[in-house]
Amino acid sequence: MSKENYNITVIGAGLTGLAFCNLMKGSNINTKLIDSNSKSFYNNIEIDRYIVLSNTSKLILESLDLWKEISIHCSNIRNIHISKKNIFGSTLVKSKDEDLESLGYQVPIKKLIKILYNNIAKESNIEILHEAEVIEVDPGENVKISYTHKSKVQNTLASSVIFSTGATGSLIDSLFPEKVQKDYDQNALVCEIISDKFNCDTAFERFTDLGILGIIPRKENIWTLIYSTSQNESEHISNLDNTNVISYFQDLLGNKCGTLKEVNNINVYPLQMKYYKNFTRENICLLGDAAHTLHPIAAQSFNLSLRDCVSLTNMIKQEILEKDSFSRIFKNYLDERNKEFERIIKFTDTLASFIHGGSFIKNNILSLSFLAMDMNKNLRINIIRYLLGVNFSKSLLSTLKE
Repeated sequence: MSKENYNITVIGAGLTGLAFCNLMKGSNINTKLIDSNSKSFYNNIEIDRYIVLSNTSKLILESLDLWKEISIHCSNIRNIHISKKNIFGSTLVKSKDEDLESLGYQVPIKKLIKILYNNIAKESNIEILHEAEVIEVDPGENVKISYTHKSKVQNTLASSVIFSTGATGSLIDSLFPEKVQKDYDQNALVCEIISDKFNCDTAFERFTDLGILGIIPRKENIWTLIYSTSQNESEHISNLDNTNVISYFQDLLGNKCGTLKEVNNINVYPLQMKYYKNFTRENICLLGDAAHTLHPIAAQSFNLSLRDCVSLTNMIKQEILEKDSFSRIFKNYLDERNKEFERIIKFTDTLASFIHGGSFIKNNILSLSFLAMDMNKNLRINIIRYLLGVNFSKSLLSTLKE
């Protein structure tokens, strides 16, 4: 039976769902994307958040011929300076250690979404159903999907279903009961800071007794600040007036970003780890945030999801589809990706759990670690490879380079 007789329905048109459809573009497999947004949403996206893309993600987007368009909106992160307030020792992780142009690229999410959407909006094998919300998924040889569209309940059948958004959590829980969840009792406070330091290409990872501060350069003298800290501390910061909030972050940062002039657009998000041990079930699969929510300390979430998308779409396009093909593909996908997934979960969870706090023992361990990294290039390179996903995806990188 030909591939045209089979179809995939993707639930959720966030970054992961759009990336998956871009990777399926031009194939002879029909893909339906169920999107809760309207068409007009993509004309003027009101999302002010930024995301950091790794070099592995750059390779993937280059393979889609999208990087040239995306790179216009990117700021390069060539170095990462890592330190802790009030302890001796720091280290500088440098892109030149691996002969790379950059360690990462910060891009506005709204630009990335728009580029990914426009690249598939008129594609013949991609159907986008706007303003639709899935209300029920009934497993079977052909999965029955019920959704609301224009105030009416409608049904469709799919050979396979991929959940690509965590917003459908209640539906996913009913299908995948084995979930691991950990509340860090922390919030991520995200804001924009403006300083008198221009055109910096170094990001700063600053550990404090109360949390982890990440400062990532944008264009010119604007930075993204992400502070993972306790719920009480994030509430305290949110309630400070403009003058005091500038003083608060200036004290934590010292002069690393120069003199702070403004702190804008403060938003607070709860932090937790959540993932499903088995993220496939017969012909149903979880992808991206639907499968895993990670602590942002290593900036791995979407970069991991993008590598997931490449792995899964490669398997689908290489298969001669027949009855039960998607069950087999999804099982193989689970086997292939589980090792990387478990390692990243362990990596981010260990960092997030250990770094917080200011005990004497922790401070000494951190100080010695920074000194070791600063003196040992091979150790720094291994840290880079973790950050870029290279240690996890060597076979994937080889495929992309070919």
